[in-house]
Amino acid sequence: MDASVSGHIYAELGYDFLAITDHNNAHSPDQWEKWQTETDLLIVPGEENGSRGHILELGIQSVTQTESDLYSERAKRLYQAGGFIVGCHPQEYPECGEEDIRSAVEHLHGFEIFNGLRESRGCDEPANVELWDQILTAGGQIWGVATDDFHCAYITPGHGWVMVQIPEDSPTPISWQTVVNQLKKGAFYSSTYPSFETIDLQNENSSDQHLCVTAKRARSLRVIGDGGTVLHTTRGNQLEWSVTTDLTYFRIEAVSGIKRSWSQPFYKQN
Repeated sequence: MDASVSGHIYAELGYDFLAITDHNNAHSPDQWEKWQTETDLLIVPGEENGSRGHILELGIQSVTQTESDLYSERAKRLYQAGGFIVGCHPQEYPECGEEDIRSAVEHLHGFEIFNGLRESRGCDEPANVELWDQILTAGGQIWGVATDDFHCAYITPGHGWVMVQIPEDSPTPISWQTVVNQLKKGAFYSSTYPSFETIDLQNENSSDQHLCVTAKRARSLRVIGDGGTVLHTTRGNQLEWSVTTDLTYFRIEAVSGIKRSWSQPFYKQN
């Protein structure tokens, strides 16, 4: 499906931007601008790298050439090229997918904890989130990403997305460079339905911190820590929690039935 068609679909769903990531193909700047004009969406350039062990790179205008087929080496080369680098659907290759992600943590900004195309074929999300918690517990630092992986008219859109926080002083119109920079920083959350309104971490004194979260369309909110342990949960759209100091990380989930939103992890400060 041409991006001029899929772009209109996503615009009608209320999306603000769309990343086009064809396999091993980065379209010309003229093509990006044409799609952007046709769809009235911000288009983020990118590509999905590799014939096996796919890796997204966003914010690039040509395919980054890699000399090695080794996943970790490819991730390193893509990272050095300056894009936002995301490991794709690790459960697609169960014999090596999770190990690929582990091997490249220092050169991946994130990996897909939810992939709409894969979820239509099975249920990868729990395994991906478990992998995420394992990496975070071991001290790795990596963002969790939700995507649609929308391919054609025979697949329904709007299953997984990211909500990016844009600085108030950003020049308008917002550029794809601003979006990519915020993604790299982890200034986003991933979702399949609920939304976070605020995530506020306050310093009560020199050693204690207090977390306040508000959400929409959530039946419950919960804090997840080391080992994927649920540290605190509350019903509804508001959560307050005094941060436990002996954690490697914590993150927040908004829950509505089988639907989720995932904050990015907060890491223990040295």
